[in-house]
Amino acid sequence: MTPLRKPVRRRSEELYRDRSQYRRIVVTLYPAGFIGLRLEKCRHEETLSIRAAYETAVQTRVMRKRAERRKDKPYLASRGRL
Repeated sequence: MTPLRKPVRRRSEELYRDRSQYRRIVVTLYPAGFIGLRLEKCRHEETLSIRAAYETAVQTRVMRKRAERRKDKPYLASRGRL
């Protein structure tokens, strides 16, 4: 795998509505371990650490699995635990 030595920018196909316009999301990987997200043709960039992004992805996956398990167990729904 190639080490990250300089910022790498990629434009995604994902669209986001901003002020009545649809804009693509631009993702930037920084060598310091951060991810930058901004809308195309906009200057303001939201940044988060790669570690935080990974932890959020894992938490989302775990929550989805728990929700699926709850749906498979109808007796939890009758007790108000769903």
